[in-house]
Amino acid sequence: MNVLTVDVEDWWSSSVDLFSADGVQHGQQPHPSVVANTLRALDLFSETGNKGTFFFLGTVAESYPDLVRETIRRGHEVGCHSYAHRLVYNMTRAEFAVDTEKALTLLSKAGASKVLGYRAPYWSITGSSLWALDILRDMGFAYDSSIFPIRRGLYGLASAPRVPHRRAGLWEFPPATARVAGVNLPVAGGGYLRLLPYKLISVLIKRAGRDHHQTFYFHPYELDAEDVVVQKELRSVRSWLYYVQQLIGRGRNSEKIRRLMTENKFTSYESILPMLGES
Repeated sequence: MNVLTVDVEDWWSSSVDLFSADGVQHGQQPHPSVVANTLRALDLFSETGNKGTFFFLGTVAESYPDLVRETIRRGHEVGCHSYAHRLVYNMTRAEFAVDTEKALTLLSKAGASKVLGYRAPYWSITGSSLWALDILRDMGFAYDSSIFPIRRGLYGLASAPRVPHRRAGLWEFPPATARVAGVNLPVAGGGYLRLLPYKLISVLIKRAGRDHHQTFYFHPYELDAEDVVVQKELRSVRSWLYYVQQLIGRGRNSEKIRRLMTENKFTSYESILPMLGES
C-alpha cells in the first residue's frame, strides 16, 4: 500500500521563508484555520476509508493540543514536522536539535508519546544538511521523510534513491516521483497536484510504479480555497509571485485530493514499517 501524509500547518506562518514581509517570523501562533482544515482532512480520511501519517508542527501542538488527540483518536499516526518550520539547512546542528526536542515535548504533552517519524519543513534535508539524519537517529526516530529526489532551488537531492531505503540508520521515505526521459518528476502532491491536470498526475502516478511503497502528501489548507489570507503587507516581487502562484488551482484542489484518496488506498508509515524489517 501507498502512504498518504498530511503536513499539519497553517498556510501563513509556514510560508515565512517565501515571504519578505515585515513582522513575519518563525514560531508565531498558527492561525485557527489549521484546526478546521485538519478536521476536514480527518473527515475525508474517514469517508474514503484511508489511514495516514499526520506530521504536526510543534507550534500547532502547542496551540491546539486537542487536534493532536483527535488525530490519534481517529487511528492515525502522528509524526514530527519541526517546531517552528525553519529550513534545516539554515540551522546549526544545535539549533536543529533544540527545535526538534521542543516539538517532541509538545507532541508528547498532547498525547503523542511515541513519535517514530520526522519530516523537515520544505523537504529541507538536502546535500548540505544530511547531518540532521544522525541527530534524528540519536533521538530515537525510526524513519525520515524529508529528502525529495528532484532538483529544485529550495530543496531536493536529485541523486537520492526514489524508493524507500536505509540511510544513516533510518528508513528514508522519499515523496513519489515518476522517471521520465531520465528526469525525476514530482507527483507526490502539494503544489504539484494543485498546478497539474489530474489526468496527467494520474498517469504519472501509474508510471511511478507499484513495486514499492509510494509517499503522497497534502496540507490541510489545500482543502480550503479561501485559506490564502495575507496577514501583512507584501513589499517584494518575490512575495507577490509566491502569493499569486498559491492562488492558481486552489478552487479545484480539494476535489483532486478527494479523487486521489478515492481511487487509491493509503495507510501510515507506522503500518508498513514492520513489513520492511531492519535491512
